[in-house]
Amino acid sequence: QHYYITNNLRLCSTMYFGTVHAYVKSTESCSKFAKLLEDAGSEILPKFGGSKTLFLPNNSAFEKLTDLDLQALELFPNKFVGSLLYKGDLCTAGMFHIKDFNTIDSTWSVTLSSEDELIIGNGARFLESDILCSDGVVHVMDTVLLDTVT
Repeated sequence: QHYYITNNLRLCSTMYFGTVHAYVKSTESCSKFAKLLEDAGSEILPKFGGSKTLFLPNNSAFEKLTDLDLQALELFPNKFVGSLLYKGDLCTAGMFHIKDFNTIDSTWSVTLSSEDELIIGNGARFLESDILCSDGVVHVMDTVLLDTVT
């Protein structure tokens, strides 16, 4: 595995030559999140300027949600996206040394499984991590990080 260190001292395993928003739109396994952004009728991700880290739920993560949860996400897309966005770069190497972190609209715990696997919030695990984009980092998650969005 190759790791890339940028001039901002970001340590990431995959480079994507585009923005976080472009990564979301181009990743088929995360098309449900992209559709939620599109249906919101605005460019939510670009409005959060500067470097960012997105904890991106994949399509299977959305299939685990109840209809009520999905309705809440559709009603409050800005709050939902804010709960998945960390201001700045947060690669997994840095998460082994913290107990929690704050996204724009939520606080998430960080724990280690018995296999030393990082677990975020309500049991979310990393499927792909440390994807370096031109304006931040993306982690693809197996579970929607779900906070109270109302």
